Amino acid sequence: MTMTFEEFLAGRIKDKGLSMKRLSEITGIASVHLENMLHGNFENMPSAPYFHGYLTRLGRVLDFDSEAWWETLKSEGSVINSGELDTLPRNRFMRKSPQKLIWAGIAGLLILTYLALQVPRIFGKPSLVITFPAQNPYTASSNSLTITGMVKNADSLYLTNSNASSAEQIVIAPDGSWQMPVLLQVGPNPFEITAKKFLGGETNILEQIIYEPTAVPSSSFPIIHTDPNAPATGSSFD
Repeated sequence: MTMTFEEFLAGRIKDKGLSMKRLSEITGIASVHLENMLHGNFENMPSAPYFHGYLTRLGRVLDFDSEAWWETLKSEGSVINSGELDTLPRNRFMRKSPQKLIWAGIAGLLILTYLALQVPRIFGKPSLVITFPAQNPYTASSNSLTITGMVKNADSLYLTNSNASSAEQIVIAPDGSWQMPVLLQVGPNPFEITAKKFLGGETNILEQIIYEPTAVPSSSFPIIHTDPNAPATGSSFD
């Protein structure tokens, strides 16, 4: 004796230990449609696409081959056709898992938090410090020295000699350190160091270096004082 679909369905529900109310909650299928399938009232079921969707969802929850039963029901004339293309979008009857929604929300929150933390780095101003000379203004006794410092969150770094109105790019080391040798003229030497970001602002420091050469004392000979009354000393030659 061949088992009918309604007998098979009742057995699967019993094996899973599910009530009709619980099965409706899990599958998202209205209780009235579950009752119709359970009692063989297929004429009261919606058209083929919906009926097919219900059956697919039941197969996943109750662990049976829904497609095989779908073909059987169609061959028995139990399915109401609504047209040649009796199909529904995939997962139409799938109820979204709350756990998946929670994880999606957490992932979205992490992405938003990351972007919020990156905004200052992407659009903010660079951090620029000069480590030598430590004083500003600084007085130098030599006509050359090397300016050094640290920079963070910058895409480029420049030094401008205001006396010469020339700008030179400074190489930034991987750790953010940098150095730039400069030549000085006698008197004030203003240098502007500028750190720039491609999408952000820029930071400027004006360093004033005053070159005062050390005076070199002139050479001198000792002055010898002689006493005209003192007797002469030394050797005489005939």
